[in-house]
Amino acid sequence: MKLAVWSYQAPAHVGVTKAASSFAEIRTLLRAPKGDGYGTIMFAMFERLGVPPPLSVSALSEATLAGAPADIGRAIADVDRRFGPKMIVVTRSATASVLQEPLDGEIAMIPPGTVAAEIFQPSTHPLRDTETSAFATTVCEIVDHYAQDGHPRTREPSVNIIGPSLLGFHDHSNVASLRRLLTDLGVTVNAVIPLGASPDDLRTVGRAWLNVTTAPELARPTLQRLHERFATPFLESVPYGELGTTRFAAELAQVLELPRERVRFAARDAKLSWYARTVDAHALSGKRVGVFGMPSAAAGIARLLRDELDMRIDFVGTFVLSEGDRLRAQVADLCDEVLVTDDFHEVAAAIDRTRPDIVFGSQMERHSASRVGVPCAVISPPAHILNFPLGYAPLLGYDGANHLGDIVNQTQVLGLEHHLIETFGPRGQGRFAEAAPEGAPEPVAGEPAGGTLHWNDAAERLVGRIPFFVRKKARTNVERYARERGIVVIDEAAVLAAREHVGG
Repeated sequence: MKLAVWSYQAPAHVGVTKAASSFAEIRTLLRAPKGDGYGTIMFAMFERLGVPPPLSVSALSEATLAGAPADIGRAIADVDRRFGPKMIVVTRSATASVLQEPLDGEIAMIPPGTVAAEIFQPSTHPLRDTETSAFATTVCEIVDHYAQDGHPRTREPSVNIIGPSLLGFHDHSNVASLRRLLTDLGVTVNAVIPLGASPDDLRTVGRAWLNVTTAPELARPTLQRLHERFATPFLESVPYGELGTTRFAAELAQVLELPRERVRFAARDAKLSWYARTVDAHALSGKRVGVFGMPSAAAGIARLLRDELDMRIDFVGTFVLSEGDRLRAQVADLCDEVLVTDDFHEVAAAIDRTRPDIVFGSQMERHSASRVGVPCAVISPPAHILNFPLGYAPLLGYDGANHLGDIVNQTQVLGLEHHLIETFGPRGQGRFAEAAPEGAPEPVAGEPAGGTLHWNDAAERLVGRIPFFVRKKARTNVERYARERGIVVIDEAAVLAAREHVGG
């Protein structure tokens, strides 16, 4: 087991809890020492449910730690009596597993008829599995447990959306965006799994014509199992960006044999490609970016940035180690450097080494980027409470493409704002402010900070013709050009040469 100060993924029991607690009429019972039951706080803070989350904790007592029987049966019976779920999913934390409690034996000793709910234990390992793999396994096993054969396909084309959960990153908004897209395509939603799916919904999961996902790394076992049981085809492509959403819609239309006109109709409110052709978006062209996070998000957003906004990709990466090869194949044409690591120090080093104009990552990349003055947009878990919006903020579908365009604009300092910060920004503040810090002597003409340079009168008159809001940047460029070439006296010829060097 690897110990770390900072970890991208929580232990397996968090993945089990996120998955099981997202279903309707299913309750999770977590066996853990005091202090490991932080899941209730996590749900209440991030999801703003307004009600207690569907999670109960059976805390290990001092007597149990001293070797007394666990008495998990009493905790299960209490959950059954108080909440009346159809299923109780029992799991234990990594800490509790070290104590090697005979959990299976305790559950087997519960007298028949004592508990009305089914008792279910996922086959995850508390130490070997990660949060991501435990989530995927738990969803698959619960779906497979309830799914029933013999139900005919729905009359009209329908899909199951697999992957969204209560604590999924922007999942409520993503589901709403996908529902809108599917409605425009003339496709109904049979079930959203696990978010809100009840045992009754899972019994008819085989009625869908097609299965789609918001994150293949979370849904792949379920997609494959439903294909085995019901021959239901599935798509692993995820609709990030306007072009990505159109490709997704076209692929879906082909599988379901839908009219192509519906794909064009669904794209009627797409704005990102229009925005990319505007003057405002020209400031983004050629900007260097790094992308790191969940593999599907990292791959999809990196392609949006390169293909739709003409940005350069310095690196793409993920902390889900099992998805490394898939990610490399997905982004092979986007960049040469692919980071597959769960060590945040390596990602921080990559940001420091490449110094991109903007980073797209998790909350951990936001901290790492801020240390070297690089702006960062959070597009993937692990996330802070601030990254769980109260309003509609999808990342998928055409609405998600529009929202991602807004995120880029709001994170990157662009155009006129750049010049205004340089010209009017407070001394020493702002990423682009180049004034001396408080208490330092003011540079004077002929003695700029960083070295001795002299401007003659002709050069001063020439630079004085430049508009005031870009004049300071122009002087900086000329001085940088002069220092690189060992020029001590800046004259008219040096100014003109520097202008030619930076492109006019």
